[in-house]
Amino acid sequence: MPAHTEFEAFAIVICLGSLLAGVILAALSLKDPVRAGFLERWSGVCLVVGLCLLGVALRSSR
Repeated sequence: MPAHTEFEAFAIVICLGSLLAGVILAALSLKDPVRAGFLERWSGVCLVVGLCLLGVALRSSR
């Protein structure tokens, strides 16, 4: 397995994990109004990181 294929697979796994974490944190922020700001902030960070990694993985697969 070439090194770039391992990198793509690793980036996709991290990407999906980040996107999933962002969605979970957003859902938790709806249920906990006391920590909503904190959870929404980290949800946004996870979503942005996940989308950036998705872009890197898609770009490197071309």
